[in-house]
Amino acid sequence: MSKTLSQIAVEAGLVSRADLARAEELADEQRLPLVVVLIREIGVDEVALVGALRRELRVLAIDPRAIRPDTDALRELPRELCRRLRVVPLQVRGGEPGGDDKEIWLAMADPTDHGAIAEVERLSGAVVDVAILPLSAIDELGERGYKELNTQVVRRSSRVFGGDVRVSTRPHQRAEGEAGEPAAEAGVSVELRVEALVRLLIDRGVITAADYDAMVASLLAGG
Repeated sequence: MSKTLSQIAVEAGLVSRADLARAEELADEQRLPLVVVLIREIGVDEVALVGALRRELRVLAIDPRAIRPDTDALRELPRELCRRLRVVPLQVRGGEPGGDDKEIWLAMADPTDHGAIAEVERLSGAVVDVAILPLSAIDELGERGYKELNTQVVRRSSRVFGGDVRVSTRPHQRAEGEAGEPAAEAGVSVELRVEALVRLLIDRGVITAADYDAMVASLLAGG
C-alpha cells in the first residue's frame, strides 16, 4: 500500500508529528486539502515536498514553466472542483468511439490524494495519469488556464442574444431623470453587454464555461 502525504512528509523530516497533527486538525476544520495547510499554515517548503513525493512515488515532476493546460482538458473538469482539489488537467487523450479509453493527464499538489483522483475519474469518465506540481504552480496554472478558456468561450460565440434584432422605429429621446438606461451607458453595444454578463456569471460560479459553451452550441444548432 502506498504511503500517505503525512507519512512522506514526516519521514522526509519536513514536518514534526506535532505540527502534522495540528495541520490535520486545521484541514478538517477548514475543509482544505492537507497539502494546502502544510504549506500555507505550517510552512512546509513546497519544493522540498515535491522532491520527497517524487522520490517516494516515482511520479513525474513537471517544470511549471514548460507546461500549459490544453483547453480540451480544462473543459473536462469544472473550475471550482479543480480549485477545491488543487489539481489542473493538462491533457486529455483517447475516448473516441472504438478507440482507446479516455485518459486525463492531471497535475496534482498531492498525488497521494486518492479521493481526489477518484472524484476526477468519476466526473470525467477518464483514467487519471498523475504528475506533480508545486501548490503555487497548481493555483497559478489553474487560474490562468480557466481565465483564458472563459475568454475563448465568450469570443467564439457568433450568435448573441438580441444580435439579430433590427430596429424599425426611431427611439424617442428620454427626458433627463426618466427611468431607463443611464446616459453613461448609451451606445454600449449588445455584444459588449453580453460578454460582460457572461464573464461575471462565470467568475461568480453561477455558470461554468462548459455550460455556456454547450448552450451556444445548442443555439447555433437551432435548439
